[in-house]
Amino acid sequence: MSATAYARFRVAAHADWEAAVTHRFVRELVTDTLPDDVLRDYLVQDNQFSFDFLSLLGQALASADTMSAKTRLARHLGFIATDENAYFQERFVQFAVPQGEIDHPELAPASAGFRELYQSAVASRSYADALIVLTVAEALYLDWAERATAHGTRMPALPQNRGWIDVHRGDDFTEWVDFLLAELNRVADPDDSEQRDRFRLAVHLELGFFDDAYAGRD
Repeated sequence: MSATAYARFRVAAHADWEAAVTHRFVRELVTDTLPDDVLRDYLVQDNQFSFDFLSLLGQALASADTMSAKTRLARHLGFIATDENAYFQERFVQFAVPQGEIDHPELAPASAGFRELYQSAVASRSYADALIVLTVAEALYLDWAERATAHGTRMPALPQNRGWIDVHRGDDFTEWVDFLLAELNRVADPDDSEQRDRFRLAVHLELGFFDDAYAGRD
């Protein structure tokens, strides 16, 4: 039996994937040793391309070829707009982030790369391309959140750290990632070099996003 698209793409991106899910940011988040200014700036950056993430979900919803897929994608749009957005707003209040910085920060290199990648996937009108980027964003976060916390048995105490983990692990988030993996394997081509490269770029940017959180601090 031949390997699935996801399995093939993961092999191609293995080094960057492992470096991301075991990153210093993850370790410090879980052990409550992450400096507030690192988390603050990380969230300001992450929030900036959340705009494009919603557009990407919308593109996937529009281009999905089954009613069950459209329904599941629509449900997740609601989650992003409520639960995850609430976490961002609470942290911005906690860290007293000015509205101008929330709306128009100077983008770090990986953030700028993500915006280009997301916008490219939206413009492609391809369900497979949208799924590739969505799958990396969600599956990589599920991987680090479950691994680093030993499946929720080793959680941080600080609400700012626990909250970011809570939205990226657990039964509901696992079900969402399982859906993305199944859809990706259904519509993607394991032998398509352009799809493989899109997956690898997304993983590389995830690693870069963690690295950028410490830029100029060491």
